[in-house]
Amino acid sequence: MRAAPVRSLLVPVVAVAGLVLAACGQESATSGTDPSGSSPPASADAGVPTTVSPEVEAGPVEGVDLTDIRMEDLTAGGEVALADELRAPAGTPVLAFFWAPFCSTCRSEAPVLEELAQQPPNALRIVGIGALDDLGAARDFRTDTAVRSFPLLWAEDTDAWSAFGVPAQPYLLMIRDGQVVQRWPGGASVEEITAAASA
Repeated sequence: MRAAPVRSLLVPVVAVAGLVLAACGQESATSGTDPSGSSPPASADAGVPTTVSPEVEAGPVEGVDLTDIRMEDLTAGGEVALADELRAPAGTPVLAFFWAPFCSTCRSEAPVLEELAQQPPNALRIVGIGALDDLGAARDFRTDTAVRSFPLLWAEDTDAWSAFGVPAQPYLLMIRDGQVVQRWPGGASVEEITAAASA
């Protein structure tokens, strides 16, 4: 992956956006409103299995039950199965971006991730996994951030977040061949994402 051009284009945007570890005041995925406005700490493994059988086409994380999780695809339209959206060719990393319509940090992150998603095919697959608020607010988020190059999914409930042990947004995690290889509670810089994607 050619990360240098991405860095040179996006580092100023990232600095302005305050992308590095800046959590929004948000609703917790597990306990309603969090009056402190901070995300609870998450461990690197947070109960997500890290082993999977090698296959030609890597599926979602083994041991994470996504069977009944369907979400609205705000980018392409229609309802989709989350498990299908997290599939990628073997070796291609998947960056899961957990967001909410009211999250100002998520609004800053989304356009930066849009730029990353436009890199060469199979360099990095990005999937936005949104929750909370309502469908109108979620559609406004997509319009305001101009995401068009990766699936921006949304559901009112936080079932998808809970399946991955994500307590609150913003939150990023990278999956490669069915294994979570990196977690970033609160967000990450372009350099951190590209380094993990090319590892």
